[in-house]
Amino acid sequence: METIKEPSRDIPIRDKVDVIVVGGGPAGIGAALSSARNGAKTVLIERFGSLGGQQTQGLNSVFSRVDPQLHNGIVHEVIHRLMEGGAMRKPDERQIRSNPMVSRFIKRYGEENIPKRLLNTNVGWWGGETIFDLEYYKFLLDSMMQEAGVNLYLHSFAAAAIRDGNTLKGIITEGKEGRRALLGKAVIDTTGDGDIAWKCGAPVMDDKIPLGRRKGRNMGSLTAFYLGGVDVRKWLDFRKAHMDEWGQMYGGHRIIKEARKKGAHIRGDSIILSPMHSVHGGGRVWVMNPMYGPREDHHLWMPEEQTNLEISLRKQAFAVQNLLKQQIPGFEKCFVEKTANYPVTTMHRIIGDHVVNVAEMREGKAFEDSIAINNQPPDIWEVTGRWGYEILPHDIPYRSIVSKEVDNLLAAGTTISCGIFTNGGLRYCTPSMCTGQAAGTAAALAAMNNISPKDLDVNLLRDTLRMQKAVVSVREVTEEIIEPYRFMKSISVVNKKNSDVSIDEEAIGRY
Repeated sequence: METIKEPSRDIPIRDKVDVIVVGGGPAGIGAALSSARNGAKTVLIERFGSLGGQQTQGLNSVFSRVDPQLHNGIVHEVIHRLMEGGAMRKPDERQIRSNPMVSRFIKRYGEENIPKRLLNTNVGWWGGETIFDLEYYKFLLDSMMQEAGVNLYLHSFAAAAIRDGNTLKGIITEGKEGRRALLGKAVIDTTGDGDIAWKCGAPVMDDKIPLGRRKGRNMGSLTAFYLGGVDVRKWLDFRKAHMDEWGQMYGGHRIIKEARKKGAHIRGDSIILSPMHSVHGGGRVWVMNPMYGPREDHHLWMPEEQTNLEISLRKQAFAVQNLLKQQIPGFEKCFVEKTANYPVTTMHRIIGDHVVNVAEMREGKAFEDSIAINNQPPDIWEVTGRWGYEILPHDIPYRSIVSKEVDNLLAAGTTISCGIFTNGGLRYCTPSMCTGQAAGTAAALAAMNNISPKDLDVNLLRDTLRMQKAVVSVREVTEEIIEPYRFMKSISVVNKKNSDVSIDEEAIGRY
């Protein structure tokens, strides 16, 4: 590739702070709020015009599998304030036992053989999704950042990192006014793609798929969009009468297969249709289907692949809309209301002193330096053709959110040190906000004590998190809380794309 030499120039320093958080998704929200609340001068950088990340820009307005006994702190606070603002669908506790999953368990195993917590609560794996109004969420997050004293910069892209030896000293942002430098005692990468870790030269893991039908290929992407103008009642009646095709989360296999044979530009082999994502009703349905796999030896951080991806995903959205409009009752007058500003991707993750893997998830592993709990199974449906409740709530160690090589660099959410399949669970919004809260607290404590996060006393961090109502380890949770997860793991609640899917389970565990 030919090159040119960029002229050297002086870049104005916008500010000198204690903690710089890059990326305003769930992990960045948890990191920025906890950093500022622990007394650190904190700045949060976000490339779009609002916070929320995938929850707003990606139209994924949900906290999945929240369990208040495992996830507290900032996650609980955010959900409570959304509820207070009338921006969240309130679960009906009177209908707990009519929950489809719980109903199946009762019918098959009998109430006497099912953990009481599973029967009497509507949380975690067996509960409903916590769905909210994403526009109110944007407004709420603005307010929470202002209350905490976070210095927020929207429409700011982190273009480069400032590194001196093994020390990360700050970042360079790019915006309409040009390039500006931000200096900080600690930097937290919550970009979702490991942009800061990669750009500063820290060791990172890539997006190669290690096994399965796409072994050796780079990870792809998927996205959601909204359809408006849907007669939801008519659709639900049709769904009830055709449960063989639409009774599971993923439906429409037959009509998609037929449409693809006729040349429809649809890459996913099934569709998720959720009217629940419209908190206020109004004929809106949330659709998950479009996906994109990069060409061989190409990565999604390449601009040509990003361009092809965006064009393909939009084309697929309209192809799906046309298919539903023609064949499914209730969708006769539907239209594409909104597509996501960016899709779900998996790119770089830091390498820490510990790499979390699926075997540890299955074991429900506990660590002495744990800073958060995850209960989200790895979502590797599109990569391996299977997805199941096959793990136990497990610890996330502090060593997995601190860069092994670069001082002052932490990560949270999708960017932490974990295997690529493990990342399929840890990237979800709930664990992301929890690791964000831990990273922000650690960065603040390190900055206030003028030490590297590597040298921070992890017991001080864990005690501080406990004071913020965070739950830091499965060792601090009673067996009664874990029992429903053990029950569901023991009965092997697993979904497969094809009955003949055969995967090396031991191999999956390594990643």
